[in-house]
Amino acid sequence: MLEDQAGGPPLNPIEMGMPDKSSIVKRLKENPDYVAAFGTQFGGDVFKSDESAYAAMTKALASFERSDEFSTFDSKYDRFLRGEEKLTDQEELGRVLISSTQFTNCNTCHEIRGAKGLEDGLFTNHKYFNIGVPANTAVRSANGSKPDAVDLGLAQNPVVAGDPAERGKFKVPTLRNVAVTGPYMHNGVFKDLRTVVLFYVKYKSKKPSRQINPETGKTWDAPEVPENIAMTELTSAPALDDKRVDAVVAFLKTLTDKRYEHLLPKEDGQGAVAPAQPVPVNVTPKAP
Repeated sequence: MLEDQAGGPPLNPIEMGMPDKSSIVKRLKENPDYVAAFGTQFGGDVFKSDESAYAAMTKALASFERSDEFSTFDSKYDRFLRGEEKLTDQEELGRVLISSTQFTNCNTCHEIRGAKGLEDGLFTNHKYFNIGVPANTAVRSANGSKPDAVDLGLAQNPVVAGDPAERGKFKVPTLRNVAVTGPYMHNGVFKDLRTVVLFYVKYKSKKPSRQINPETGKTWDAPEVPENIAMTELTSAPALDDKRVDAVVAFLKTLTDKRYEHLLPKEDGQGAVAPAQPVPVNVTPKAP
């Protein structure tokens, strides 16, 4: 349930890191508008216990997450689907490639259709895969993790009880707003969206240049969890050339909500592109 999910991050030590529910409720009560709204929506006794106030907060967050305001579907791509705007030739090429099951394998995991079809596509199949992402050593050193620590992903979930088949797997994220929500991958190891696309290409290309991480100028680091890598999915389509890599990146930018489009990277007039300004969030970096 969304309510259960909404209650997790505030208390999670690696997300918002609040010490307990009482501390969160105290912060809520500092805002008179919250106090008034909670009383109206949940009754005058809502703040009589920390448990009831915290439960009300999770219900409020879940209600917002279910609203049209939270999922606006008003990106350039959505406007294109409604016939309100045209894609550039480069963006259209990227759309065709992303939608293809022949020329790319993106659509294998980042499904373009939703429950209603294209109009509510979230670009994820909600499944879990190990795609061989390397460890983010910079984050490890910053957060005090042991140098030999390994993030086992789904295998660390108590529900699967350490099943070896789940080692290194992470949930396929949505691609919506991906152009303004870097850094990328589950651990934020890549800074640039184009690097992410090239990371996938390296599995299919035999060119030596494709085996180099453009952010480091060195060979891609080894996977943090080398077993269970989804090689079938990762190698099921031909490698992309630079033109098609750029087209995929261009299309991904069209998935940005209208309210965040001002954060997209801008060209400086000479072809160079300034980096995107990420949407501020109080969570550990996540990405596809």
